[in-house]
Amino acid sequence: MHIELDPADHEEPTWEVRHPATPRRKKGWDRRTRMILGIAALLAVVVNAGAAWSYWQITGSEVAQSTDGAPVELTLPARSDWNKTLQPGATGDLVVAVTNDNGFPIKITSLAPGGRVVADPQHEKAGCRITGVRLSEPTFEVLWEVGRNSIGAYNVPGGLTMRRGADAACKGATFTVPVRVTGVRTDG
Repeated sequence: MHIELDPADHEEPTWEVRHPATPRRKKGWDRRTRMILGIAALLAVVVNAGAAWSYWQITGSEVAQSTDGAPVELTLPARSDWNKTLQPGATGDLVVAVTNDNGFPIKITSLAPGGRVVADPQHEKAGCRITGVRLSEPTFEVLWEVGRNSIGAYNVPGGLTMRRGADAACKGATFTVPVRVTGVRTDG
């Protein structure tokens, strides 16, 4: 019995199948790619070195001052009390959250205005542009202690006032009130 195969039914193995022991060498990066990667690496080193130097300059001066009483000043957002909304001609409470990211405790001694008061987005969209909200006193003397790397929340009863001529759309709004707090570093 004689069987003939059509050459289209089968193929010869390719060079790679017959000689698998010779791996092909991959082509390297061209000159332009090496240049771009080199510049990117150099920039990364320069940026990181600059950031490290800046961090050392900022925190180094804090660490070097080991005496009690080094001054601290922060500007942060406070807000009106959510549970007791302000009404035109009335006063309300001020809620302040102080975030101390330092490695030492601080004692806040005073609170003062720190910028423009704005209403919550819903009331602002309704037309509350001139809030008439301000601190009820030019400064408040306080004694708030905030531990290292922690957050302290404080309430200033009657700390805000809303003038009678405030926009009608501001009635019942919650306000963001920028405040400036000052105090001292405590090492205890």
